[in-house]
Amino acid sequence: MPSDLAELARYAAALDAGELAWAHATGRLDADDTRWLAFLRRCDLDTVAGEFARLEHLEDDAELLAACRELAAARGGAARVWAYLDDCRTGAPPAAGRQEFLLDRAAAGLGMDWSSTSALMGTDRPEEVDAALDRQDPNAGTALIGLAVTNPDPDAVLARIARALAVPATRPQAVTALAHTARLHGTVDAACLDLLRTVPRGNEADDDLWAYVPRRRLPWWLWRHQLLGRFNRG
Repeated sequence: MPSDLAELARYAAALDAGELAWAHATGRLDADDTRWLAFLRRCDLDTVAGEFARLEHLEDDAELLAACRELAAARGGAARVWAYLDDCRTGAPPAAGRQEFLLDRAAAGLGMDWSSTSALMGTDRPEEVDAALDRQDPNAGTALIGLAVTNPDPDAVLARIARALAVPATRPQAVTALAHTARLHGTVDAACLDLLRTVPRGNEADDDLWAYVPRRRLPWWLWRHQLLGRFNRG
């Protein structure tokens, strides 16, 4: 199992290879955590994965450590992101660090390979979707679906689904993401339900909400649609 620090680094920063290498070279992350984070970042970046792919596939611990020391020596300032992550472990994430190591990198497209549908289907940081919606990226909807199937926090996912449901260009993918969230977490929120009501009935989110979310949490219009549909089918 990944360490708590590795899990935090997955969500709280978009690491570059030198920063990851520095953490292993200085003993902050063990070899397994380093390979795991390198794998995730390689998936994030796909066609531009660079050194992450190299670190992921170094199976010999001594070779991995040597490679990390080499990368860390060439990357000045790598300690700063880990100081930020240490602060995250002890309280609220420092605003300046979150801006620099997560939000700014997401806005610049450094967190994900936005040319790769395969990479975007693994999006697990909500801030990547926020940045994509802000810049009206044509692949924002794909990243939202990825977020729905990878991020363990349904509240964070639903907040981004609501944003995407309000925009015609991303509404179809938002409906799909809402269906995935209902299926995986058995929940929905009022904002998404209000926006879903404006979508033509009979979509996949209607069906998965009905199947996986407790019925007492569903609105009357969805009850009416589902019950009338069953009656009409005879």
